[in-house]
Amino acid sequence: MTKYLKLAAILAAVPFIALLFINGGPVDAQTQKVETAGEKFKNIKVLNDMPAEQLVRVMGIMSASLGVKCGFCHNTENYALDEKQSKQTARKMIRMTFDINKNSFNGRSEVSCATCHNGMEHPLSSPNLKPEPEPERPAQPQTEPTVDQIIDKYLTSLGGPARVAAVKTRYIKANRVEPGGAVTEPETIWFDGNKYAMETVYTEATVAEGFDGTIAWKTSKGEPIPLQPSEAEQIRREAELFMPTNLKTIYTRLDYRLVDLVDDRPAYLVTATTPGGARERLYFDVGTGLLVRRTASTQTVLGPFIYQVDYKDYKLFGGVKVPTTIEYSMPSIRWTRKVLQIRNNAPVDAAKFGPPSK
Repeated sequence: MTKYLKLAAILAAVPFIALLFINGGPVDAQTQKVETAGEKFKNIKVLNDMPAEQLVRVMGIMSASLGVKCGFCHNTENYALDEKQSKQTARKMIRMTFDINKNSFNGRSEVSCATCHNGMEHPLSSPNLKPEPEPERPAQPQTEPTVDQIIDKYLTSLGGPARVAAVKTRYIKANRVEPGGAVTEPETIWFDGNKYAMETVYTEATVAEGFDGTIAWKTSKGEPIPLQPSEAEQIRREAELFMPTNLKTIYTRLDYRLVDLVDDRPAYLVTATTPGGARERLYFDVGTGLLVRRTASTQTVLGPFIYQVDYKDYKLFGGVKVPTTIEYSMPSIRWTRKVLQIRNNAPVDAAKFGPPSK
């Protein structure tokens, strides 16, 4: 991961990244004028009317779609410069994408960079003469399971509802492992009911985030990093999912859809709707009953920005199973949490869950 992408992932206090997130926070979007990219940033030629807060996500989508880094199009010392031809080409391709969606899909973002590039710098113009067959969707059950049955099996697989509910707090020591495994950063995580806090120690800064039961927050070097609503929502979800017994209250609606594949294993797909109307997908392994994947998405002008969490290597701690390998994935940003130590019902300082006071 390049330095820029790594800092983008942790939202560290680099001027360009700080600038991108300056407009965030738990604010009522209906009462605040949406600042556009054209109003906020220099030398925007195509994405002028896009909400400014989408810029990081859209850049991530383009980067992942072509399998390139920021420097492919930009001078990373001055992003406003137009010195690279690939930046001019990118503008033409964005216009083309907008025109296709406008003229063929009534303005819906059905076509994106990934549609043609599929992770390659240059899209293929000829067919693959040795295509690999699409994996077959697993057989669907003759009798569909209910959401209650899926959640009940999940809680039983974790150790049983009583044991799960008996864990009121949790202390975790872990390592954040960057792609390739050569770089790791120590993490410390605390849970208390629906409260959560985490500190990650990077070379450049210590980054902390948390949810105090009401407000999500994030800091770098003790300085606040304003959050977009979708970012705050995912921090909140980290806190809420600590108590799996509350799944039916975390989401206002849960619907079983089908059996899909996760890492070549059949998994029940349950769509989950949050109180704010956001949709997430929860995947429960058919055999073990355990939650193995969660995805959420934020819509942008170039399609959905996907946030995915994979839960692996469940192990028993005090009679309750906890995933010890957790993989986080977004366009152009990936990392893995490797759990080293867990203490259930450990004393936790309540001050950990609120943002640092100034």
